[in-house]
This record gives sequence, C-alpha cells and structure tokens, in this order.
Amino acid sequence: MRRAQEEEREGVATNLADRGPQRAATHHRFFGWFWARRAWIAATVGILFILSTLYVLWAVKDLPNPSQDVLAAGDVIVLDRNGKLIEDWSPAGHYHVSLHLNEMGQYAPAATLAAEDRNFYHHGAVDLGSTARAVWVDVTHLGLREGGSTITQQLVKIQLLTPQRSVSRKVQEMVLAVALEERFSKDQVLTMYLNRVYYGHGAYGIGAASRTYFTKDAKDLTPAQAAFLAGLIQAPAAYDPQNHYDLAREREMYVLGGMVATRALSQDQADQAATENVKSELKIQATARQSKAPHFVDYVLSSLESTFGSAAVQQGGITVHTTLDLDLQQVADSAVKNGVKDLKWANINNSALLAANPKNGEILAWVGSADYGNDAIAGQFDVVLAERQPGSSFKPYVYEAALRDHKITLATKLDDRTQNFNGYVPHDFDNGGMGMISARTALVYSRNIPAVEVGQMEGMNNVINLAHAMGIKSHLDPGLSTAIGGSDVTLYEHLQGYQVFANQGQKFELSVIRSIDDGSGRTVYTHDIGGGQSVLSPAESYLITDVLKQYQYKWGFGWNRQMASKTGTSDNGHGQIPDSWIMAYNPDIVAGVWVGNTAPNGGGGTIRAFGESVGQTIMARFVNGLPNKMRSFYSQPSGIQHGCGSDPNEIFLSGSCTQASPTASPSASPSGSPSPTGLTSPSLPPTPTPLPTPLPSPTPPVGSSKPTPT
Repeated sequence: MRRAQEEEREGVATNLADRGPQRAATHHRFFGWFWARRAWIAATVGILFILSTLYVLWAVKDLPNPSQDVLAAGDVIVLDRNGKLIEDWSPAGHYHVSLHLNEMGQYAPAATLAAEDRNFYHHGAVDLGSTARAVWVDVTHLGLREGGSTITQQLVKIQLLTPQRSVSRKVQEMVLAVALEERFSKDQVLTMYLNRVYYGHGAYGIGAASRTYFTKDAKDLTPAQAAFLAGLIQAPAAYDPQNHYDLAREREMYVLGGMVATRALSQDQADQAATENVKSELKIQATARQSKAPHFVDYVLSSLESTFGSAAVQQGGITVHTTLDLDLQQVADSAVKNGVKDLKWANINNSALLAANPKNGEILAWVGSADYGNDAIAGQFDVVLAERQPGSSFKPYVYEAALRDHKITLATKLDDRTQNFNGYVPHDFDNGGMGMISARTALVYSRNIPAVEVGQMEGMNNVINLAHAMGIKSHLDPGLSTAIGGSDVTLYEHLQGYQVFANQGQKFELSVIRSIDDGSGRTVYTHDIGGGQSVLSPAESYLITDVLKQYQYKWGFGWNRQMASKTGTSDNGHGQIPDSWIMAYNPDIVAGVWVGNTAPNGGGGTIRAFGESVGQTIMARFVNGLPNKMRSFYSQPSGIQHGCGSDPNEIFLSGSCTQASPTASPSASPSGSPSPTGLTSPSLPPTPTPLPTPLPSPTPPVGSSKPTPT
C-alpha cells in the first residue's frame, strides 16, 4: 500500500515536471506570434486611438460655449397613432434665459450641487466611487439604471447622446465627460449645465425657471425656492408641483439636507427654509404652448422620464409615436367642453375623460380637464391622475368577486331595507328601500344596501384583492363603505379595471407610447404589448356585462349604440356630492368620465348632478360621436347556462346554480323592515334631467358619519 502511494507521488511529480517545459513552449510561441505581428498590432491600436480621438473631438465641438447663449433641447415631436402631430416640444417655443454663474445668486448653484452632484468640485469628470456603486446596483437588480452620473456626465447626456441605456452608451458618456473637463473648467461646466437643464413648464435653465415658477430673478431666490427648483431637475414631469406637489416638497427637503451636508447652509438656516410655504409662493406662468392633448403629452413625458431617465426629455431630438387617436381626442375634448356647459346648472365647472382600446390597453383619448389654460379651475392639474371617490361605479368589482366565488348568483335575493352592519348603516339618496330584490335588479338600480350586503358575504378583502388584480392600485379600505365607492381611486386605474370587463377578463396594461425614433429616424424603442393576463374567465366577466348593458336604457342616456355602463356619485358624509362618474364599454372601446367643481388652490365646491346626468351629457356626446366601426357587442361565451329553478330566464355560471343560496343571509341586524316593493317593477328613482332643472340634493345619511355614495 505504502509503495503504491510512493509511486503515485512520483508520477504526479513527473507529470508536473513535464508540464513546465510545455508551458514555457506555449508562452514562447505566443510571444513569438505577437512579436512577428507587432507592426500590424501597433497600427491597429494606433488607428483605434486616432478614431477615438477624432470621435471625441467631433463630439466635443458641438458642446455649448459657456461664453455664448446655450441652446435649449432639440424637439420632442409627439405624434398620434396615425402620424398626426399632437405637439412639437420645440426649443423655439420654450423659455430660456442665459446667465453667468455670478448672476445665478448664492443658493441656486449650491442647491443644484446638493441635489445632483455634491462632490462636483472634488472629483474628476467621472466619480469612480459613485460609478462603482451604480454598477453594483445594476448588477444586483439585473438591469441598467444609469445612476452615478456627475453633472459633467449629465451635461454630455442631455446635449449629445441618444435616449437609450446600454453599457456602450455609458462608456461613451464617460469618455466625452473627461474630454469636456479637459476643455472647460468646473465653473464653466456648471454654468452650461444650469443654463441648459430643464425644469418643466417650458423653462430651460435656472434663469427661466426662477421667473416661470416664482416671477423673480435667480439671484433673488430664497434657499427654500432654490432647493425646490433643484429638486425638479431629476424628473420635471414626475415632480410637477401642479400635479404632484407632495413629491416636489419631499425633494425640496432632500435638497435642503444636502445643502447642510455640503455646508451651503447651516442646520438652523435649513430648518428655517423648511418652514417656508413655497406652495403659496408658486406663480407658475402659462407658456405659449400649442398642444392638441397637453395632459396626455405631460404623461408621455413623464413616461419617458421613468423609462429612459430625465435625459430623454432634457436632450430632445426624438420622435415619439403614441397610442392617441387625434380624431377621437377631438370628440372627447368637445364632449367635455360642451358637456360642462350642459351641466353648469349643477355647479360643475370641470371634467376629465379617458378612453382606451380594451383589446390591447392603448390609450385613445385623454382629456385631463375642461380647459388646460384656465387657472380658475386649476386647468393644468390632470384629474385623470387624481384620487377621487368613485361612488357606485365601484360596485361591479364587488358583485364580480361574489359571482366568481359562487357566493351569489344574479338571481340571489338581497334585502334592500335599512340594515345595521355592525354599526355601519348605509342609505340611498332617496332613503327608500325596494325590499327583497335580485342581485341583477340591485346592480342595475344601483342600490347601496344590497351592495354592502354582497361585500359582507364575499368579504371585503376578497373584493379588494380582485379590484387590485384588475388594475386599481390606490389603497382600498377594508371597511364596508368601500363596497359602495368609499375609497379613492384615479380615473386612470378605474379605466384599467373596466378594461378587464371590456376585454372579457383579459388584462392589458394601459399604455401611451408605441415607439420612439432618434434624430436620424432610427427606432430606438418599441413597446411590447405582450399577451395579456387572465384575471377573469369570459363567462365571469360576461355576467357583469349582461347586467350593465341594461343601464343606458334604465336611465335614459340616449346613446346611439349598445354599451355596458355604470354610474357613480360620491357623498361627502353631509349629503353633498363632490364627484360624479360614468364608466362605459363595448369590445371596441372603454371610457370613463369624471365631473366636479375645482378651484385654483386644489379645492372646490360640491355639485348637484348624479352620475346619470354625466351619462346623458358628456358621455352621450362622446359615445354618439364614436366611429361607426365601434359598434360591436358581446356574444354569450361558453361557461354560461340558462335557467335555475324558478328563474328560467336568468343566466348563471356553469355549476353555480346549486352552490349559491337563492336568498342572501348576511350577518347583519335589520333596524327597520319597510313593506317590500314589487319585484317585477320596482319604483324607479327620479331620472336626473340634463337641462337646467336642479336635482334635489341627496338626503344626508341617518345614523352614519361615513360617506354614502350612490
């Protein structure tokens, strides 16, 4: 055994000894090959160096000279789905004031450094530490997030490079940044950046921004105002204070903290600046903007920022092919403007409309307010993205959840009489009751108490989970008032939810961009719609559609084609209406409309119109103006059966006939038992009139302080 081990060791030693000369020979051959071709290799390296140098010199020649006026960005051309111009985001139509660094005041440059590059004067053109951290984030998150850029790199990005993310582009950016700082001093680079960077609302450079937002010169900005403007640079659309003031305020606080860290402010000065009411000082000046869909373009720019970084907008020189249909946009805009006039009697001064193709989620029309340029209604604020109570337009999610889970059928009898749900006592606007009615009747007549009853039977967490799966992203309170629209949602996400109904259970994320071309016409981005997500089966979604197709006839909307629809009217808890809605769809289009009363400070008054009035005016104008090709409707899918016991004319999910009780039995304590109303012909509440005849205000809820939408 010992002899065998010794022989093995001797063999290994011999093998290693043999490998030494082999490796030496290999290295000798490699260096011999390299030496024989040294001239060609040297020539290749020289050519690459010359080409790189020429490229850098060629690129740097286009950088702005700090002693001259700095040009604003190239155009961002926004086209509709058919190639029609929506807006030319052109430097010629935007505001720019060129300043020297000493004309920018003490705080604006300091705030910008605190926000974007705190060690600007202490590192080279590239901050190797920040770059290494950014690379680590990219690697750990398996994607390019393009962080760690210095101000010099940002200037290169917005002046020279295309809006794309790749390793080669990052290397390109770093090389050009080094070349830029070889040519210009740090002060000159900072001057160019501050004269070039975009702050939103058409303002390029700190000079224009200070006048646009605060009607003062940059040198006169307070520390709080300078920090506020510096915070906008990262994403001017996403931090637009007219739409997202809270986010802009958070950025201001971040910048003030950075100014303390860089010793531009003491902690006491920063604390004092934090108490300044910047919101009250904002005096955003309207630009001479020419756009056929300004709120839509604002959202497109915000999408560009989130997808490609703010440099995509800062630099410009791109053409964005969007999903919008300008013909439908014109119909929508006209419907909103004229519909608001129709509803002036109800104290309505503002409205929003959003429409999409349910088959792929592409936005076709986007009207964020009745008048973008009207400061009296805060017209630049986009109500499509604002959280509002949806009222009864939320009820389809409740019924869908219970139908899908076989807790009810459309034939299940629900108790539309006053009930106490563990302390919550919902009411309808008429304080009436229809007695024992079917789930179908309860939904088409939009009764509140049965909806709460169904929400309790299904479980509000199950309802919320379905609503979230369908597209509602806002927080939904698990209380029973959410069943009748007591939690806020946005029109954007509400339309996403109804898109699932409209597309027979298949969810496609709403989208606004189809493709992007660079300055040379080369496509650098194409949106992948994908295959969609199955949230409901066609049979499950059809149950709701079959009920909602009756809605336009029950409430006299006067539409010229078949749609499925549902209204909503919110209640502020005092019998007053802040918001009214209507959602409508067929296989070709899904649309939503909100109306209300808004004021310049973000507040507003209450209104007197129910959701039915919106269906008879704004939505009627829009639906009746749709192209003839958008007239298809749904055929009954498989998975549906007709008749169950004493309900031969009702439809059911296959297998649900025996799984849901014919009469609901919620764990509620009725506090009153009025005489039942006839089930075959329930008394219809008064139909709202679209003409200047005011409706009676809803009666305040009795025994409940919670809002009771209808």
